[in-house]
Amino acid sequence: MSKVRVTCPSCGVHLGVPEANLQRKVLCPKCKHKFVVAEQPAGVLEDVVASWLTGEGGEGGPGGLEEELGGGVGEDRAADGESTADEPLPLMKGDIRIVKVESRGAMFEFPAERLEETDFRAGFPRQCLSCDARTHLRAHVVIYASELVTDSISMEEEHSAGALVLSNEEVRGLSNEDVLQRLHHVPNVPHPGDLPMPYWVCDMCSGSGQVKGQIHVNPDTGRGWCRLVIRNLRRALQFIDNVGGRSVEGHASLRERVQQTTENPWDNLPEVVQHRIQQWFKPESGEKFVAFIPDRDHARTEDGIAGVVVSSKRLIYHTPRSHRAARKEEPIELQHASGGGRGNVSITTPEWSIKHMRVDRDGLSRMRRGLTLGKFRAMWH
Repeated sequence: MSKVRVTCPSCGVHLGVPEANLQRKVLCPKCKHKFVVAEQPAGVLEDVVASWLTGEGGEGGPGGLEEELGGGVGEDRAADGESTADEPLPLMKGDIRIVKVESRGAMFEFPAERLEETDFRAGFPRQCLSCDARTHLRAHVVIYASELVTDSISMEEEHSAGALVLSNEEVRGLSNEDVLQRLHHVPNVPHPGDLPMPYWVCDMCSGSGQVKGQIHVNPDTGRGWCRLVIRNLRRALQFIDNVGGRSVEGHASLRERVQQTTENPWDNLPEVVQHRIQQWFKPESGEKFVAFIPDRDHARTEDGIAGVVVSSKRLIYHTPRSHRAARKEEPIELQHASGGGRGNVSITTPEWSIKHMRVDRDGLSRMRRGLTLGKFRAMWH
């Protein structure tokens, strides 16, 4: 249902009101002033959501848009015919809803009571929101605020909440249920928004700006709604799949958007890793970066110093003491032996060979994919 934008005559806050509520009396969720929704120039709320997701300015910017999102007026009318913003929106009564999908992220709505479900709160895939890493992960907690103004990382600082983060050492070997039990409740957030809901960031990436949450709950009825923004389309798709949202309207569009979005693998690398690789990888004319596979014989904090770069033209192996390159037209033999989530890879070309390079599971996957996409003459043993 389309929502028109109206302004409360008492406090001036912008609200999103279903068209069916025109000429009806509603209750402003901010100042509690009752007023009749008069005919105003139409402005669909989802357009405002789009401007926020894409980072555009205007009245959809910080300080304005979040109040509009927070002021959505529900259709449920009390006995006297009034609407109340404290009740869940009709579209959210059944289950999670996809509000908007943009290239930079997706926004969901769902009933607040779903946060009571442990499976729902464990819905984020255990994978870094920024770089896709599955190891060296820290668990951060989504902090649901009254407005979509700041992200969870910023809110952590305001709460001085070291207890809202678990380190890689603390989460290693724990099940999702164990992680939820180890995390503390979020202070100063109405229940059930205080229940811990972890998302994951590796020790090489920043989670700043990746997740934002909003909650409105009626303290008398305990009913309410939440909004969640995930600024990574792949993680957003995995999240909604994990919480049983494959059948909701818009899922096919989200999946198609993920498949169609062209992502630059170079941009997925942390800036410090990019800077290190740039010291030894100098692209030739027309050469494109495809993948970087770190040598795990070196510490993770040294990523970018040693490893393999696969480009559209070359395979390049580099360490501080060695630098080798093979053209894609040359035959390359690779041998892999795995165990315990890691493996040893040897590389042999007509001109040089590397007897030992330690890779993790993600690195091996990127190497295989990069060589395949680049159409290298690679033979695996």
